[in-house]
Amino acid sequence: MNTLLPVTRMLDALAANFDACNLDATNPAETGVWLSPRADILEGEKDYRIVMDLPGVAGKDLEISHENQTLTVKAQRGSSVSEGYELRRHERPGPVSFSRSFTLGQTVDADGISASFADGVLTLVMPKTQRSLPRRIEVK
Repeated sequence: MNTLLPVTRMLDALAANFDACNLDATNPAETGVWLSPRADILEGEKDYRIVMDLPGVAGKDLEISHENQTLTVKAQRGSSVSEGYELRRHERPGPVSFSRSFTLGQTVDADGISASFADGVLTLVMPKTQRSLPRRIEVK
């Protein structure tokens, strides 16, 4: 029995996930440090919410789009080295660009999607369509 086969499959899956992150780091040493921002997906009675941590990203560097039931968040973060300083030790990722997409499905009212950004946290609110909301049927 070949015990390397499951490990090879696992490594292939990890590589596929890595490629799917669309990481564009200017320094190859940073690759893998900040692949994709963490996000929580919440469902309420009348809407869905995506809450995403984007530390160090400025609001002007965010781009959010919706096309064909796919919501895409793109952002970039510049260098953290202040003018007049030289980097002596590098542990935090520098300039990074990423793109993350979410498939919304038929239950989201795309025209009502809104976004807010404060303290490095992006909140996307996606109202449910009237058709997908529960309703009470009156008995006559």
